[in-house]
Amino acid sequence: MPSLSDLSLHLPGILLAYSVLIIGICSPGPAVLAIIGTALSRGRAPALQFSLGVVCGSAFWGVAAAVGMTAVLTAYANVLIVLKVAGGLYLLWLAWKALRSARAGNPAAAPETYARKPARPARMWAGGFLLHLLNPKAVMAWLATIALAVTASTPVWVSFAIVLGGIVISLVGNLAYALVFSTERMAGLYRRAKKPIELMFAGFFGLAGAKLLSSH
Repeated sequence: MPSLSDLSLHLPGILLAYSVLIIGICSPGPAVLAIIGTALSRGRAPALQFSLGVVCGSAFWGVAAAVGMTAVLTAYANVLIVLKVAGGLYLLWLAWKALRSARAGNPAAAPETYARKPARPARMWAGGFLLHLLNPKAVMAWLATIALAVTASTPVWVSFAIVLGGIVISLVGNLAYALVFSTERMAGLYRRAKKPIELMFAGFFGLAGAKLLSSH
């Protein structure tokens, strides 16, 4: 157990890392927009399952950063290239799904026939997990965050304190997106503006996927 003096010494750096993680969860990226899209189109339960997958993917890379595994990945550029290509293709696939949904028409014309798409819990979780696992930027983001408070002489518990707090932040933030955007009011918005909403998601995922594939 760290002493009070250790806590007071390392707490500012830990809080700084937490603030960066909070800003990150408040800045919509591919994972957040995928949760929002799932909440709008499929409903609360699938969105929560998808968001839990995202949290697990984030936890995986956070623990990996804490134990130094991501430093090994960074040393082997080919591994990151594979992650980058796989992640870019996955984002392009999400863009195609959103575009296909937009082309399917606007359910507002026949609201009595509208029903949110059923989804298997394991499949939704896996979708969120893969989205975050295949994003090499998640690796670098965790490394950069931990580096804010960790030096060569910093105790190991500081890294894991950052990771634990980051997992809580990710859990609260992502579940909040799932809950807010799965409300009946948001569902009504989606019914009225399905096509432009899906086109927006298609454009975002397409640009993000292309940027990831073309980045060095």
